[in-house]
Amino acid sequence: MTDKRHTPQPELTSWPTRQAMVSRGLTINMPWLAFVHVSFALMILLRNTLVPSFDPAHISGQQIGLLVDAAMLGVIALSAALVVMSWRHITGISLVLFTSGLLWALCCYWFIVDWQLPHAWPLCTILLLAAVTALYFYPVGLLACVLPLWLTLPLASVVLNHGLPVRFAAMWTVFTLILICGRFILLRWFDEAWQRNQQNQLLIARLDALAHQDPLTETANRREMENVLERAVSQGKSFTLIMLDVDFFKLYNDAYGHQAGDECLVRVAQALKASVRSPEDLVSRYGGEEFLLILFDCPPEMAGKVAKRIQDNLREAAIAHKASKVSEYVTASMGIAGMSAGLTADCVVAQADAALYRAKEGGRNRWSQ
Repeated sequence: MTDKRHTPQPELTSWPTRQAMVSRGLTINMPWLAFVHVSFALMILLRNTLVPSFDPAHISGQQIGLLVDAAMLGVIALSAALVVMSWRHITGISLVLFTSGLLWALCCYWFIVDWQLPHAWPLCTILLLAAVTALYFYPVGLLACVLPLWLTLPLASVVLNHGLPVRFAAMWTVFTLILICGRFILLRWFDEAWQRNQQNQLLIARLDALAHQDPLTETANRREMENVLERAVSQGKSFTLIMLDVDFFKLYNDAYGHQAGDECLVRVAQALKASVRSPEDLVSRYGGEEFLLILFDCPPEMAGKVAKRIQDNLREAAIAHKASKVSEYVTASMGIAGMSAGLTADCVVAQADAALYRAKEGGRNRWSQ
């Protein structure tokens, strides 16, 4: 008999905000953009090795060659900084991108005007397309990176041709439209991914609510209550429990029907939520018509005041109960137990349950400690 190996399913990635999604995109794309910049910078630095006697054939003065080399070293250093900044989420990426774009713009200007290299134009085109591809979802960084180089092309053409040729202006305009349209096409995919992320977040929230919330009363379910109790005990927190049981609820269902019984439990849960002291106190459905309240940093004496508020809120709700033997309205019996050193969560729950039993034995519609 052979064991079947199951390929683990990849976890769905989700981002709490759009900015977090942008940061993740920069972390992924920035190394590639840096690789493009470093690759071309190394080609330019090694130009005399790749093409023997390149400088003597194209450069009239040594000073510009040294400036180009310094600029390319700066591009390499800035590219490395961009990778680190994107990985560690350091601010200032746009400024570094602008500086890198400015260095490229200066070098490309020299390539076109002073060196008159025909392949300088394709280099500018590749750098612009690479920037749009890597930064289309980050408009500030994209503009900072692209603008210096984009302005350099017509400027170099004006200086080289003593004016702006119509054919170049037409080509430059078409190329600009290509960049803008390409960016918007890519951005649509990014926006759709963000919308799917929001849908995933909503689905996760709903699933989390189903896992931790009682669907009828919208209080915490028993599983969540047990988890909260176990954490409280392990962390040494002080708390008091109120276990509550709706009086004569079986008779209520017999008299009004189960649907009305569900509506009754919902209204009882609302009364309980209105009776606790703060959002930190937990209202949970223990099972059937029983509820359990966890009151943190609450001595049993103060828990008695909460129990009194529960009685008052139920009386104010005035849920008719003609089959009750203690009142014409829905009432509840409660048991109160406080956490003591050395007790487990189950022990405290058992003490609250015993106190609830005493309240029932005492005539119901009351609480016992």
